[in-house]
Amino acid sequence: MFPVATVYVCKPDVDLWLDPTNVERSHLDRRYFGEAVQTITPYLNAGKLETFSGETAILPGITALPTPGHTPGHSFYAVESGGKSIEFYGDIVHFASLQFANPEITVVYDVDANAAAEQRATQFARLEASRRLVATAHLPFPGIGHICAEDEGYTWIPVDYRWRD
Repeated sequence: MFPVATVYVCKPDVDLWLDPTNVERSHLDRRYFGEAVQTITPYLNAGKLETFSGETAILPGITALPTPGHTPGHSFYAVESGGKSIEFYGDIVHFASLQFANPEITVVYDVDANAAAEQRATQFARLEASRRLVATAHLPFPGIGHICAEDEGYTWIPVDYRWRD
């Protein structure tokens, strides 16, 4: 899709998804392995796949933060510029109405359910304390907001959406 792009992926995810022996050993739907191979192989063949392990500066102002659990290489990406910051994360939440209030709730798609629940609790606490702006999947548009402590769990506070003038 993007022929000059370099794709950065946490090494444990490359090891999971691109190793054909994992298809049979995993509880995950085999189509996910096929999709990963189809998506990543062109970049791998072009020498445009870079892996990282641990917290890594990908580019100036963009830092990968491994958060293993949902997958072994699940990661957040912190972007900082001009004194402002936002963190992007993918699959730490699948069902906001349940998982913010009860971070210990996992989903069948979590490769390591215990680690995913621990990671969710740790990251929710860290993001709530830092008050950092967050962008995530699996939430209503615009999927950008803040995590706040509420009762025994957390709640999602979305930012107000405004079209640019």
